Amino acid sequence: MVLTRSRKSKEVDELELRRRELEQKIAELEGVPEQLELEMRESNETLPPPDDLAERERQRHFEEQAARGQIRNERRTQGRSLLLMFLLLAATAAVISWIVRLAGA
Repeated sequence: MVLTRSRKSKEVDELELRRRELEQKIAELEGVPEQLELEMRESNETLPPPDDLAERERQRHFEEQAARGQIRNERRTQGRSLLLMFLLLAATAAVISWIVRLAGA
């Protein structure tokens, strides 16, 4: 009879342990639908990357290169213009000095 009570006690303890484990698993799984819903909502609200991302990057790179080329061309043009201005001033000075010599002679 003592053996039976001990056996029943063990079975009750084992069943109680299983009940607690099941309740714990149920508590863990109760949050899953809300978590899945949140993940779905975030996924739907997140914008995918634009399709033309690579094209935009190529365009930006091209514009940077073109801007550098334009700057070089502008500097070259300004340098030529400066040289022409000095030549014009030198020619003007030569003509003025020639006129002064003719007027003095």
